[in-house]
Amino acid sequence: MDLVIEKAQLKDVEELLGLYISIYGDDYPLSLGTQKKVMVEAISDNDRYLWLVMRDTLSGVLAGSTIIEMDLEYCIGKVTGVTVSPTYRGQKIAQNLISFGVEQVLRKEKKVHSLYATARTEGLSSQQMFLKNGFIPLGIFPNCRKIKSYETLNLLGIFSDEGLARRADVQKIPENLAAIYQTVNSEIGIDKQPGVIEACPITDFVPSETLDDVDDFEFIDAPQFIQRRFDNLFAEDKESVFYPFHHPNLLIASQKLDLEIYASFNKKDHYCVLITANKSIKCLRNNFKQLMFSMKELGIYYVETLVRVDYFDAICFLSENRFIPSAIYPAMREEEGMMHDYVLLTRTMVPLDFSETTFSPRFLPYVNQYTKQWMKLNLSTVMGDS
Repeated sequence: MDLVIEKAQLKDVEELLGLYISIYGDDYPLSLGTQKKVMVEAISDNDRYLWLVMRDTLSGVLAGSTIIEMDLEYCIGKVTGVTVSPTYRGQKIAQNLISFGVEQVLRKEKKVHSLYATARTEGLSSQQMFLKNGFIPLGIFPNCRKIKSYETLNLLGIFSDEGLARRADVQKIPENLAAIYQTVNSEIGIDKQPGVIEACPITDFVPSETLDDVDDFEFIDAPQFIQRRFDNLFAEDKESVFYPFHHPNLLIASQKLDLEIYASFNKKDHYCVLITANKSIKCLRNNFKQLMFSMKELGIYYVETLVRVDYFDAICFLSENRFIPSAIYPAMREEEGMMHDYVLLTRTMVPLDFSETTFSPRFLPYVNQYTKQWMKLNLSTVMGDS
């Protein structure tokens, strides 16, 4: 047996399809690994993808596969599609593929400032694979996938020294970010906290429209039309559309409010990302509750959005609407030479359930802070102030 790391070739597509299906069956939610056309495009695109395979040169068989997808505009990448043939397990194939890819794009070619990955929690192997490669825990995504059961994923990242050195100072954050911010900074190896940690103001909304007055939200499922409209509307607005590797395929509209929300919805695992809107979603005021109810009726069980950490008012509005800080991505985006932190805010539409999850000890601070905030939001009436 002689194993070597190579770039995937077009002739490997059929074997790769078989490899992913043999490991994941119908549960695999990504097009990379299940759709031949998408895989061919990725292997052919050396600017946006580094698709690595481990090949047994004696038999020619593929022992493993890992994909690094890159957004060169924002200098960020993600590691995905990590899989190993059962025949070759126990030989650190996934770990070596990830190590090779990280060294290539982050250190040698310096194509990106950071790479991130998500790790499953049905066991420790996926988490340990990334931790051993120098990735650090950044947070959790509770209940973010729903196939046979609800599954929580962990978020990890690895950073260039230059990117972290240009990390922008944060002057003020809402107090519900304090614990998770401290955990991330500890993982990076710094003790610095934002200058001011302040409670969100208690807002007594007086909406101009009551819930009964607002039109029902329309959900438009026309991906090509939505992408064209999105590109035209935000052609000159890079700030509002920053959400790497997510593309809108769902348009949520309210005619009365003249509001269009652009989202990425994965029907297979009931996961939805709110990317941006044509106006501030704060215009919904108390009607945000109706939006969430309508989304759940559509089959959306998990909602996520990304906000720059120093956008105090936006974080507070989402927090008032039961979103919880789940992860901090430090030095995520470069603007005017500085690297800005972002917070991932999430809302699960179903009761929290960690009964079938296994976390590395390094993720437990994120689990604890999330659980504490979830209980405060959802169980305060029965638990009092305890």
